Amino acid sequence: MEILYREVDKHTIETILLVGCILLITFAKVTHEIRFTRFLGAFVSDKYLKLYGKEQEPNINKFNILLFIVQLIIFGMLMAYTLDYAGIIPKKASLLLVITGLGLFVLFKFYLEKLIATIFDLGYFLEQYNFHKLTYRNLAAIILLPLMAMLIYNPAAKKIVLFVTIGIFVLLNLIAWGRILKKHQKFLFKKLFYFILYLCALEIAPYLIIARVAFFSEGY
Repeated sequence: MEILYREVDKHTIETILLVGCILLITFAKVTHEIRFTRFLGAFVSDKYLKLYGKEQEPNINKFNILLFIVQLIIFGMLMAYTLDYAGIIPKKASLLLVITGLGLFVLFKFYLEKLIATIFDLGYFLEQYNFHKLTYRNLAAIILLPLMAMLIYNPAAKKIVLFVTIGIFVLLNLIAWGRILKKHQKFLFKKLFYFILYLCALEIAPYLIIARVAFFSEGY
């Protein structure tokens, strides 16, 4: 009888990344226990945003940096698996590349926004706006972490878990956008023209360009 060997994907890189995320979240919780507890309620309460949005640099501190790294890893993994499922870029060849590229893109966008905020005198608004976005996306990444683990280690239901994860990701972002717009609606009506320019230039156009480049590279 001929012995057949089955190749098993041990998901070494994914395991290291997920364990790293868990360690970062744990460290953030241990070192900022009260803040972390309030942070977990950000989707249902504005208490965390009101309290910590008053800091001098609300976006740049140890707590947010730790969770921002988690966000990059989780969102980067989701993006890599989505691109792999769509047949655009193989996951094994793109996982670390996508996470690195996403990190560079977000950082470039963040500092470009600070420059534009200075030019159009929108400094305080964009500081708060970015803090709210960062908070909601950091929390969304923590919520999606168990689903990413299921996506990686449960190949039998890979398609279902992928679509559920994408659906929850979209839903959380819609909730976040709704809460952000509601929070700043008075200011937005005063600066509506500038905000529309901001949305088109820095929130919509970059993602359209990335999508276009990805599909163009495959000859679409």
